Amino acid sequence: SSGINAEWPLRPGEILKKKIQDLMAERDEALEKGDGLENDLNEMKEELLKAEFEKKELERRFRLTEDELDNQSQVRNDLKKKSINLTVEDERIKDDMKSQVQSINEMEELIQLIDRRYEELELDYNETMEDLNAL
Repeated sequence: SSGINAEWPLRPGEILKKKIQDLMAERDEALEKGDGLENDLNEMKEELLKAEFEKKELERRFRLTEDELDNQSQVRNDLKKKSINLTVEDERIKDDMKSQVQSINEMEELIQLIDRRYEELELDYNETMEDLNAL
């Protein structure tokens, strides 16, 4: 037998099976990454809700103590700084969430592409097996 047969022991059906297994592993990995990104997104949403609650609480306190704050400009300035910081933090979290949503969308597109490639390989495999069985 030639060197080619020794190096290439897989039959065409086995090659396709291996390719399909590799694609399924890729798909599983992409799904896992998607789950991780979804968890990150949920954590970001919780952070945003907490930040919004803190901001509303500060605004409520600010309104309740407005008369007193007129006499205590330092306290008022501190609350304004905190409110500005929370607004900046809100924007950062919203930007992070947008980025996470984009990543999840890209991952879903990748999964769909892998699914299509898997279906195409499955069809090729079935046709190859039919051809082999016809021999």
